[in-house]
Amino acid sequence: MRKIKFIVIAGSSGGHILPAVKYINNLSDIKKANEILFITNEIGKDYLCQIENNNVNKLIINSKNRYKFIFKIFTKISLLFVFNRKITILGFGGFITTPVIVISKLFNFFFLSSNKIFIHEQNIIYGLANKINYYFAKNSFISFPKVDMRRKEIFVGNFFLNTNKSKEILDSKFINILLIGGSAGSIDLNNKLFEELINLEKKYLEKMKFFIQIPTSHIDILKKKYTDLINNIRCELFTFKNNLNFKEYDFIISRSGSGSINEVLYYTNNVHFIPHLASRDQHQNLNLNYFLSRNMSLKDFLIPTKKNNNNGLYFNSIINPYSIEKIICYTTR
Repeated sequence: MRKIKFIVIAGSSGGHILPAVKYINNLSDIKKANEILFITNEIGKDYLCQIENNNVNKLIINSKNRYKFIFKIFTKISLLFVFNRKITILGFGGFITTPVIVISKLFNFFFLSSNKIFIHEQNIIYGLANKINYYFAKNSFISFPKVDMRRKEIFVGNFFLNTNKSKEILDSKFINILLIGGSAGSIDLNNKLFEELINLEKKYLEKMKFFIQIPTSHIDILKKKYTDLINNIRCELFTFKNNLNFKEYDFIISRSGSGSINEVLYYTNNVHFIPHLASRDQHQNLNLNYFLSRNMSLKDFLIPTKKNNNNGLYFNSIINPYSIEKIICYTTR
């Protein structure tokens, strides 16, 4: 830990953590993995298995009590900043990024350190933590294009998972329907789907195959509801799937978090997005409005009753699958 050159921080949700993991995996290909430290909280712990190099250092601190978290962060990383005077810090969002960034800035000011601070914002507006972090950062990497960019902002597009990973192949005889709810779960999306399925005639249901994400906390309840509703109908329930192939689906129901929107819309626009409206700043609704205003997703929740035979090339010029590589160019030069 005395030879750390890169600190990556992310917590609170998969929308923050997944681009951080992607950045770490790409960074460890060109830099020594044992000189990289990933700081996360109890939510990020579930994503550690996706870090490909085992030599990457990891620091997991429970953030449920914010005051205890700040104290632990200060005690655990202060010595690290004493022994390492030139660290590149990149915060991907979530409350836990701010204490680390502030401490780093204090060391720059009082101890003449040369730490470089960057942040990444994946939504169309800054979250609360990044609104604060912006004032301490050298640059802010943003995912949505703007007409009037602020002085520190660099447009990189949204992050993208590995395009070379193996993907599922579905049976083209069926109308394949996917429901994904993101890391926050999908209870209300499942309820919405129930409402639609109740009104569908059995002759249409028999042509369909459903792939439905269910939150771990509600597996038994939702499994029974689907069994009672569409008994003997083809239905695959899952909590996480690493090989989703969005091109294979005739209709997708999804959250409108920035990561979900961009990855789905890179492959297809046969998707109806439903924003998670419980968020403080309504960022999912704002993300969605950006794409709806450009006719890049389906406006209506309408389950198709026949196979989508559109074999034409779908191309979305706004999505950048190399956004993380672009960030690495800035943070390593």
